[in-house]
Amino acid sequence: MSMIEIRNVRKGFGALNVLDDISFTVEKGETVCLIGASGSGKSTLLRCINLLEEVDGGTIRVLDQDLSELTDVNAYRRRVGMVFQQFNLFENRNVLENCTVAQRKVLKRDRKEAEEIALIQLEKVGMAGFRNAYPSTLSGGQKQRVAIARALCMDPEILLFDEPTSALDPEMVGEVLNVIRELSNEDMTMVIVTHEMNFARDVADRIVFMDRGIILEEGSPKQIFDHPKNERTAQFLSRVLDRDI
Repeated sequence: MSMIEIRNVRKGFGALNVLDDISFTVEKGETVCLIGASGSGKSTLLRCINLLEEVDGGTIRVLDQDLSELTDVNAYRRRVGMVFQQFNLFENRNVLENCTVAQRKVLKRDRKEAEEIALIQLEKVGMAGFRNAYPSTLSGGQKQRVAIARALCMDPEILLFDEPTSALDPEMVGEVLNVIRELSNEDMTMVIVTHEMNFARDVADRIVFMDRGIILEEGSPKQIFDHPKNERTAQFLSRVLDRDI
């Protein structure tokens, strides 16, 4: 069973056609990186998978459920976690509380169990020592690692990442990418929208290149980066890889 199955998905905003007949699947334990220029539809596609946007046509099935037929969005989001560009931490709660509030409210765990699970996940991302710190005292990289730990506390079956390093200073990027790389090594099913090409080449099982709302090409990192079939893919990679070096 595919974990995510997208068939002929279309999405527009007014006269702007953002997704045009998008189809692909994500298998269990697979890491898929969505790449492409700004405005190519990558983040919109991710938001459709997480029900933050509603598709205009086509179907999205996740964990063998047709998203158009879901009756409990919160139950769905317990199984499909999302990590955003801007962290979305509660500024008035410390790190530990940020990682326990959803567990207690949504999963109905008691405080002790929620805190034990939170500390395990914070340890995994190297943030257990900051359990009592507030977000305002943390760097961007630290905030994003807490956001990842918070998502993991919900025991998701799939994780979605929307440009997880785009809001970070360059020196903070590596620490977040290392956490995601470790999750990939543990066979977490992930879809990652990223502009970090060297990271995508290193961590992805499959690369999906989007351009102007369509999938122009997909394949293994070696195929996409070393032997792109589409001229537009080659042009994009030539430009961004030069900038990456």
